[in-house]
Amino acid sequence: MDWLNQYAWIGTLLFARLGAVLMVAPVWGEQAVPATFRLALAVMVTMVMAPGLAAATPAMPGNAIAAIPLIINEVIIGLIMGLGARLMMSALQVAGATAGLASGLAFAQQVDPIASQPAAIFSGFFSLMGVLLIMSAGLHRVMIEAAADSYAIFPPGAFPPIGDATSFVIDAVSNSFRLGIQIAAPVLIFSLIFNIALGLISRLIPQVQVFMTALPLSVMLGLAIIALGMGGGMMMWLDAMETQMRLFTVR
Repeated sequence: MDWLNQYAWIGTLLFARLGAVLMVAPVWGEQAVPATFRLALAVMVTMVMAPGLAAATPAMPGNAIAAIPLIINEVIIGLIMGLGARLMMSALQVAGATAGLASGLAFAQQVDPIASQPAAIFSGFFSLMGVLLIMSAGLHRVMIEAAADSYAIFPPGAFPPIGDATSFVIDAVSNSFRLGIQIAAPVLIFSLIFNIALGLISRLIPQVQVFMTALPLSVMLGLAIIALGMGGGMMMWLDAMETQMRLFTVR
């Protein structure tokens, strides 16, 4: 039974990293995706990759206690990879919250199916649009490709550098916040100009009910600005997402 134990060890070690990646990666790790589907996908991906990666796995430890650190190490690597891509999805939530605040729809909330919590109405819309763009561009397959290529960068059993992992997560957080502000930048500029104009009007003509007339106008013009600038902003975000996913690919 030694050969069976060796194959079980190889499958467990590979499944630890691949399953962790698919658990938190965009599209695959969404709350709307059934857990059984994600589990079955991780098992199938492990079965496909096991023949090519079996030679790179370390030998099976003599006892279960010695195997636990190796499995935890693989889970950490997978979570870091998936988290880097997941943080880029938060850029759309930042953009949606900022756009809603600037356009006057900050209090219009709905359940975000991606974040699984109440959020600004634009956050849910941008998040769904991001998932659609990822699947249309085929980036959900790039995440699996990156998980496979990561074994050439981080061999099984090798602990990732803590400093590089920390820098990777910090860069992902800063890039996601920057992208969110850039996507919402047209609405922010419009809001600034619009509010300055309202302030001047209220000073020049105090009799005008600025608030009653400005809020509907702000909402309508804000929606128009979002519609005009959404295409370029989402394409910029998609390029950044692809760059983030391909950090671990070697092809």
